[in-house]
Amino acid sequence: MAIPVQNIYYLLCYAWDEFAPKQLEKIATEEFPDAVHLFARLLATGVRSLHQRGFETGYVTLEQVTSSPRGRIMMAETLLLVATQPARVCCTFDEMSVDVLTNQILKAALRRILDTKDLDRNLRAEVRSAWRLFDQVGDIDLTPRVFYKVRLHQNNRLYAFLINVCRFLFDSLQPLDHAGGYRFQDVLREPERLQRIYEKFVRNFYRRCQSVYTVKRDRMDWAGQPLDGADFSLVPQMETDVTLRSPSRCIVVECKYTESIYQQNYFKGKFRSGHLYQLAAYLQNLETNSEGILLYPTAGVAVDQSYMLHGHRVRMTTLDLDRPWPKIAASLMALVESAN
Repeated sequence: MAIPVQNIYYLLCYAWDEFAPKQLEKIATEEFPDAVHLFARLLATGVRSLHQRGFETGYVTLEQVTSSPRGRIMMAETLLLVATQPARVCCTFDEMSVDVLTNQILKAALRRILDTKDLDRNLRAEVRSAWRLFDQVGDIDLTPRVFYKVRLHQNNRLYAFLINVCRFLFDSLQPLDHAGGYRFQDVLREPERLQRIYEKFVRNFYRRCQSVYTVKRDRMDWAGQPLDGADFSLVPQMETDVTLRSPSRCIVVECKYTESIYQQNYFKGKFRSGHLYQLAAYLQNLETNSEGILLYPTAGVAVDQSYMLHGHRVRMTTLDLDRPWPKIAASLMALVESAN
């Protein structure tokens, strides 16, 4: 499924629940050959903006051999110096520095972009210029664990957005067979990753863009009990993708990112039974007036069918991700307005 680059930007921003600040918004409207060029441009421009206002700083622990003690003297290390440098001691102390994890991640992501094949020449120059701004920041290797260690201040939206961009680039730029280079690999083609992004995108869109419903995920236990000493905790909970509630309505939206909404049954396409069973189980455990939507992404093919099943309204429909973003947003809003 081919999704325009600009729409990939919106999908990811809603999934991250973090958008580019105003100084970067216009970049997303420009034309780019792929998502890596778009996010590399956002990163380079964002880093320059951070530099203008001052990079984030924090206390880092340093060690120093000196004749003017400061901080805490490291006795074991100092004793080793006695024979060769009797007038000096080894100290450890905290100092305010820009060499903190957030800046290290930004620098490492820019370095990875510079090592990427097939990058536009002008964009490479922009990235190199941004990378050079981190001359006082150390080098690290990017790993998934590094991103989990990041702690951001709530009032620093630009850093939060750019760290998400770095994670996307880390996942997208895969090492070449030979050392020292990377190539763009479209991670949005991975079904499991796309499913998570699509689900978060829909949930956060409704949470941000409307005020009629509260939006969350519902967790439900099965109506039952253990038999013959069985451990009921082994039975998994049911969990919706998106539940929208108002005083008068409860709408469950299940987001299914799949190439086809149909399964073959005696050479004739039918809706996927597993998806329908799952939605039906949720509806039967929620309010009596609850209604459900199975929402599939598509690019150019539209399906929209509604049924009354076991007293619940169920709709099977598609969201065309190949259209301009305003039309996608309008379709999502119309979906919960018209599900009466």
